[in-house]
Amino acid sequence: MKVCIVLNGEIKEYKKVKDSLIKEEYDYIICADGGANHTYNMHIIPDYIVGDLDSVKSEIIDYYKNRKVKFEKFPTKKNETDTELCIYLADKLKAREIHFIGALGGRIDHTIANINLLYYVRLKNIIPRIISEKEQLYIAINEEIIINGDKGDTISVIPTNGNAKGVTLTNLEYPLNNYDMKFYLPLGISNVMLNKECKIKVSDGSLIIIRNT
Repeated sequence: MKVCIVLNGEIKEYKKVKDSLIKEEYDYIICADGGANHTYNMHIIPDYIVGDLDSVKSEIIDYYKNRKVKFEKFPTKKNETDTELCIYLADKLKAREIHFIGALGGRIDHTIANINLLYYVRLKNIIPRIISEKEQLYIAINEEIIINGDKGDTISVIPTNGNAKGVTLTNLEYPLNNYDMKFYLPLGISNVMLNKECKIKVSDGSLIIIRNT
């Protein structure tokens, strides 16, 4: 089960993002509040719109209501962000993979919070990914993951939630073998894929991986 959550961050190239959405063939598309403005601009009908609806244009709300989109409205004053509420819904729908669109750009606090939510989603045993026009973000927690891309793609590996122990990078221009990475040193920035697949392993800790496309 694959779910896409569309957030209210920056999306500048609607055609490119829409093509990505169509290619992935999601089982459900969920908009986090103002993310509905983005799906409207891409002529996409989501399955759900979730949040306090303070960032969605009224005419877009009416448009989607007329097309039987499901709304889950919450009060403005709440502990959870709209993104968290969307994650709860995706988990309820039994998602095994969640992709986030519109998670980057705009307010830096929202961007950092959205990146940190990758950790939360992975702890739920769901595979998360942030997708933008120029990059894709993954997370690895005490595991090895395979990144698919193209030869020459830039890969950056950044420890999160503290130091990362036993980091092994395979099929990258600058490999590592069982290396302990400090979260405050940018050692893993700007590596390069040697072919269409690379492997990134962390034995103890977590890594944010950014692939520039």
